[in-house]
Amino acid sequence: MTAKVTISLPDELLTQLDAEATQLSISRSELVQESVVSYLGKTADERAAEVRQARMARALEALRAFPEGRAVSDDRPALDILREVRGTDDAAALPGGGVAR
Repeated sequence: MTAKVTISLPDELLTQLDAEATQLSISRSELVQESVVSYLGKTADERAAEVRQARMARALEALRAFPEGRAVSDDRPALDILREVRGTDDAAALPGGGVAR
């Protein structure tokens, strides 16, 4: 279903719209439809990106706070430990006596 919508545009914007539609050999209506789809799509993507960034920021903050009040039982760099965990079966014991989780 297609609905007709009446909108108001400043003269300058309408002139730009018509010029662009003419250049692309499409109707004014098609250009407005494509523009709205593009805008709404980008807005949804931007919102999703903001949510991801917020989750990452919270995760990083939790990682920074993780060692507080905990005894260090492995003094190797975290990257070395991560590499070892990635290469280990989840149920297998790690060399330090721990279990990968």
